[in-house]
Order: sequence, then structure tokens, then C-alpha cells
Amino acid sequence: MQADAQSRRGEWAIFALGPVAIGLLSLWLGQSTSWDLRNYHWYNPYALLHGRMAFDAAVAHHATYYNPLIDLPLWVVGNAAPGWAAALFLGLVQGLNFSFLYLIARDAISPETALRRPLAVVLAALGVSGGYAVILTGTTYYDNVVSIPVLAALWLIVRDRVTLDAGDWRSARRTAVIAGVLAGLAVGLKLPTAPFGLAVLAAIAVAPSLHGRRIALVFTCGVAAFFALMLASGWWFFILWRETGNPLFPYFNDLIGSSLILDSSYRDTRFLPGSFSDAILFPFRAALDWRVSSDWQVNDWRVAFAYVAVPLALLVMAVKASSPTAPIARRPARILFAFAIAAYVSWLAVFAIYRYITPLEMLGPLLIAAAIGLLPLPGLLRWGTLAAALIAVVALTSLYKGNRTAFTPSMVEVAVPAIARPEATLAVMTGVEPMGFVIPAFPPEIAFLRVDGFLVGPGARTPFLGRMMARVEAHLAEGGDLFTLFLPAETERGDRALSELGLKRTDECADVKTNLAPSFRWCRVIASGSP
Repeated sequence: MQADAQSRRGEWAIFALGPVAIGLLSLWLGQSTSWDLRNYHWYNPYALLHGRMAFDAAVAHHATYYNPLIDLPLWVVGNAAPGWAAALFLGLVQGLNFSFLYLIARDAISPETALRRPLAVVLAALGVSGGYAVILTGTTYYDNVVSIPVLAALWLIVRDRVTLDAGDWRSARRTAVIAGVLAGLAVGLKLPTAPFGLAVLAAIAVAPSLHGRRIALVFTCGVAAFFALMLASGWWFFILWRETGNPLFPYFNDLIGSSLILDSSYRDTRFLPGSFSDAILFPFRAALDWRVSSDWQVNDWRVAFAYVAVPLALLVMAVKASSPTAPIARRPARILFAFAIAAYVSWLAVFAIYRYITPLEMLGPLLIAAAIGLLPLPGLLRWGTLAAALIAVVALTSLYKGNRTAFTPSMVEVAVPAIARPEATLAVMTGVEPMGFVIPAFPPEIAFLRVDGFLVGPGARTPFLGRMMARVEAHLAEGGDLFTLFLPAETERGDRALSELGLKRTDECADVKTNLAPSFRWCRVIASGSP
């Protein structure tokens, strides 16, 4: 009894290790000044809580129309606590990745394996110390937040694999439902997580041996995932459809067809492989040159090593020659491999943006261990090969902190100039630099319209831009004040855009100072024909 209690305390201590360690890492890294935070993660929850969906327009480019639900917790913490506390909060949450990686590894490793728990700790630690896991720490990109329910779902499948295969149907169905709900919530909170939703279904599919049971469990998991996705995002789909005619606005507009914008998909396709050979070699190309799949100077070989090791293990499994003393047996390995393959293939086909596959990077060390363990190698050689592979992964990883600054009393600090008539003021935004984070500091009566950016601009006279300009013209006709907000480095672009829209900037300007970016300019705008 006492031994069991000590074991449980040990498990809880390990589970808490990740959140504490990653929380401290987040404090050490400093305040994130990431593009996405400045663009929309601070603005979107503000817009939701203050009903600005139809009041502002495109202030954060495409991201203005992302589901803001995932941003609400940090909005609350960031407004109530110092900047360091908000970073610590993010780190504590993101540290749960270690906790679930440990649980997956612990329950995948055979109980007979010596040092089972320490090995699981090592694999989890290597998972959260990858290039993208580190750069995402303490940031609002959230790829390492939606990864938590995904990893939790995978853990349930690995843990309950015997039940899913031939155990009590009610218990198997319950596991499938919970795994589906977790996956659906993750996808609903951030749609680029969709490849991992498919991956959870693939993991469920290979757990049972009987075909009929497999179909029933996949169907159950899929239905649960769909309802969870709709719970997280259905309301937002409806709002977008009501306001724009496209529930995924602006994406896939070539298929869904909102009349407000161009007949285009609006997807970021910069990194998609251009040929079959590019696709086959993609993990190695991305590991050797970060520009193949990312905007960040990070090189990580976890996925590339797994990309080599897993097919070798599958080949061994196909000829039934795997080692009988493998640390991770065939059944949990099969679940892990199915999950990884489904996630990777669907991600490569749709995104190929490395950040979106961070959960797979985290699983990389465990995948490598499972694959090498199945190879028909003598025990000492097998463990030596595994150790060499994991050491090489660590040695080849390049870490990058990303854009950081020192903590300030508040997570977001913005000083706006005095505005004489906020109730009679309208603002237009120009350029592509992220500026959404400053809007909550302005008087709420002021609407912000980005008339020049990635989504709209003078070069594309869409009805969306036309609707904005109609508001500007009506506002000026009523004697209202018009101002423009822009980054000084984009002054020339902004002036050109205003000119093409029949407006011009005056010299009546002031600075908008922030802790996350260089000062912006706030200048009065008049019609081009005005004296």
C-alpha cells in the first residue's frame, strides 16, 4: 500500500515537472513580441468582447476572422496580471505537453523494460526541447497549446489499446468518444490542427483487430470529434457566414464564394512541395534549410529521423521479424506510427508549414525509439543505436528564441495621443505590419478599417474595400475626423495607398508608443481635393 502511494506521488511529480520547467523557461526567454500577438491574438478577444465584428474591418488581415475563443484566457490574465505572470501562465499550460508525452511513452513502453519510467521521462524531455517547441514557449502561436488535447487523445488510445481491441464495448466506446472530443476541440480552436484530428482517427482505426469493431470505433470517434469541433467553432462559423457569406472567411473563397472578396483560396501555399521529389525529400530539405518550411531560423531533425526510422520498422513488422524484446511492442508502435503517418501526409498535402506540425516534432523521439526498438538487432546494439540517434537529434537541433523583449508591468502597453473628438473619429490603417494590438488602447468609439494590407488594398477593388470606402466618404461628408495609423517604415506605401483611394495624409501627426514594437504614427487624413 505504501509503495503504491509513493508510486502515485512519483507519477504526479513527473506530471508536474513539465509545466514547472516550461513555465520557468518562458520567464527566462522573456516577453514575446511575435507577429501574431501584435497582429490578432490581443485584438481578437477584445473585438469579440466588445462586439466589433462589423465595426472594424480587416485590421489584422486574414487573421481578423479567426476564432477568438482560444485567446480569451490570456486576454483575461494579461489584463489582470503583470507581463511576467502572463508569460508564466502560458508556460505552465504549454508544459502539459511534457506531461502527456511522458504518459504516452510510459504506457507504450513494455512493463518488462528496465528503467521504464526514466526512459519515458527522457523521451518526453527530448520532445519538448525541440527547435519549434522552444521557440513557441511563452508565445501565442498556440500550436503547442492545441497539441495538448491531441496528445491527451493519443495517450488514451495507447493506454486503452487492449480495451479498444477486444475489451468491454462500453469502455472502448467511452475511450473513442473522449479521444474524439479532445481532437475535435483542438481542431475547433485552431483549424490548422485538422491533420492531427485525422491522425487520432487513424490511431483509433489500427487499435482493434476486428474490422467491424474498427469501423464502429472510428465512426464513434469521428462523430464525437465533429460535435466537439462544432461546439468550439460552430458559433463562429455562423457569425462569419452571417457577416460575410463564407463560414471560413476568407479561406477557400474560390469554393464557398463570399461576394466581398476575390474568387481565391487565400491560403498560404508558399511552402507546399512543387514536385514529387520535393515531397519525398521534404523532411530533409526542411531540416537542412529552414526556409523550405518556415519563416524562423530553426533547424530540427526529429521529424526527419523518424521519417527514416518508421518505414524501416514498418517493413520489419510486415515480415514479422521484429525483436521480441523491443521496448515498445508492436501494438502501441502501430498506433503511434498510424498517428504520425496520417498527420504528416495530410499536413504536407495542405500546409507544409513546419510550425503546424510541432506535435509531431514532440513525438519524434518516441517514434524513433519505437522504430529502432522493433529492428531485429542484438540488445546492446539496439540500445546503442537508439542512444546515438537521440544524441544526434539533440546535437543537430538549432534553437532560436524568436522575437522577445524585457517584461514590463503590463503584458501589452500602448500610449495613445490625445484625441479631441473620439465619437467623431474614424481610422484607416495602411501597410502590412501588425497593428491590431494597439486598438484596445484607443477610445472604443473609434472604428479601424485596414484599407491596405494582405486581405484588401487599392490594387484589388473588392466590394469589401468598397464598403470601407463608403464608410470613409460618409464620415467625411458628415464632418468627422479621419486619421491613419501606420508604421513609419511603411510611410511611402501608406501615402501611395491613400492617394489611390482619393485621400492624403497631413502633417498633423503624433506617436503611438508601445512595448512590443517601434512607435506607430497617427496622422490626420483629408480628401485629396481638400485644401
